[in-house]
Amino acid sequence: MIAGITVALAVCVVLFGLSVRRPQWGVLAMTALMPFHGLLLIYPVTVSFWKEAAVLAILVACLFARRMPRNRTVVAPWLLPLIVLVPLGVISALIVHGADAFFPLKIAFFYILLAVVAVMFPFTRRDKDVFVSILIVTGVLSSLYGIWQQFAGPFALADMGYEWNEHIRSAGPLLRSFGTFNQPFPFGLFLMLVIIVGTATALAEPHRLRSRLFLLAFPVLGLGMVLSVVRASYVGVVVGLILIGVLLYRRFLGWLGVAAAGGVLALAATAAVFGSAVVSTFFSSSSLEDRGGHWTTNVPLILTQPFGQGLGTTGSSAAKVSDGWDPAAPLYQPDSNIIKILLELGPLGFALYVAIVLLMVIPLTRMIPLTTDPLERGLLGGVVAATLAACVAALFSTYLEIFPMDAYFWLFPAVAGSTSLTVRNQLSGRLRLPRPAILSTHRTRSTTAAIRSRNAASENPSANRVNSETE
Repeated sequence: MIAGITVALAVCVVLFGLSVRRPQWGVLAMTALMPFHGLLLIYPVTVSFWKEAAVLAILVACLFARRMPRNRTVVAPWLLPLIVLVPLGVISALIVHGADAFFPLKIAFFYILLAVVAVMFPFTRRDKDVFVSILIVTGVLSSLYGIWQQFAGPFALADMGYEWNEHIRSAGPLLRSFGTFNQPFPFGLFLMLVIIVGTATALAEPHRLRSRLFLLAFPVLGLGMVLSVVRASYVGVVVGLILIGVLLYRRFLGWLGVAAAGGVLALAATAAVFGSAVVSTFFSSSSLEDRGGHWTTNVPLILTQPFGQGLGTTGSSAAKVSDGWDPAAPLYQPDSNIIKILLELGPLGFALYVAIVLLMVIPLTRMIPLTTDPLERGLLGGVVAATLAACVAALFSTYLEIFPMDAYFWLFPAVAGSTSLTVRNQLSGRLRLPRPAILSTHRTRSTTAAIRSRNAASENPSANRVNSETE
């Protein structure tokens, strides 16, 4: 325990030092560390709460970070309904749980703090470039580990320290890979995000080395996601890739059609080699039928409780504050973030979440034609697609209760929404949004002409590479 706390403290000190210099570095470091949290199950040299301590270390470091004048801002109107949602959730949790409200509130809202840092300190183009590289590298490493788990087998994994029916799970005759995570669900959903964002940015810069390497690694990422047997990630990645074609590259839709035909042939070959039982595992509807049954049962509760039954009364939030399993009143696992929100916060809370998603997606979509840099355009389209894919996946999973999916859900729009003042001003005119709806934490005393000149240079990295990377 002492050794674990020591290691966690060392991580926090390093992140604090990075964040004092540039808070963006702290956020990038957390982006790289979060996918490997599950490895602590077999290498317990730290404590599980290191991630919360690390986020707080980054947040505290922001108070001491230098704020140099720069020409970047973050388009984040989704913070406005969030300002209403958080107090609503706090009041709801306090009424139901009292002093135990800490756990439901942490699960629901804590990782918003990471996105707040990204809003306070906007990402430069170089920061975004590193962000994409981190996602791809961590995705490939985790996927390779998940593929290896199939060769190692469940008994070898149990000998390593993973627990049966908790970490080691099966679907039909298949072992469900979980990579560097603690369960298959975050593994499959994380690879879904990596595939969507990686594809969008690779298509934006097709001749770049990273894009070519991503194309080579795509089968590894896809196989890892398939072996997780998380069907919500399958649906989400299809939705995300189609949206990339609609938003960015119409020709990509034709490639998807060819890939779909190839996928059908691959399934036929798999059935011929391994048997139809393996293929049917991926398309089994029994899980969805079970969920649909208890969703239908709980719909009347939603209609009779317009303000919900309280934050943290279902799912893993309820498990955290429960004294133990009671056979007479078992905890309800909704298996859907939509149902969970409606049950806990009622139609009002659900409406606020819908408003948040709309204010994430619509401004970022409007920014795409206004952004000239290929990487930033690709990241905008990728984040819009990933956000909507996450919403689709949330229909079949408690997405916002799964670490680190909750952190990425809030962080992605904050990173992609970082842009130049020129784009921000053009977007304000198009959307007719009030000034406070688009948050800007840094102002300069330069004249309008000077601002436009610097923005033009910042949007052309080859013309002014130093200005975009030096802060």
